[in-house]
Amino acid sequence: MSQRTSQVESTIARVLSNAIHELSDPRLPIVITIDRVQISTDLMNAKVFVSGLGEVAPMLEALNGAKGLLQRAIAREVRMKRTPLLEFLDAANNF
Repeated sequence: MSQRTSQVESTIARVLSNAIHELSDPRLPIVITIDRVQISTDLMNAKVFVSGLGEVAPMLEALNGAKGLLQRAIAREVRMKRTPLLEFLDAANNF
């Protein structure tokens, strides 16, 4: 993994962490942890591994439903040619 990829992953994780806590969806638990962000080598796709208290399926459904808002938050904060497409996955099942 290159230094640029590693920097982008950590920056996306930070931006998403802040943006997720601003969402007001009842399906989202109070505590959501971004365990890892895995971005493709072309920086076009990002898998975001999350965990939280409570049911996982509704949380993932809410996060995947808010992809547009979250991608917009990344576009505002991270200087990139294109914002990567996000995919939220359960960290417990994908490590």
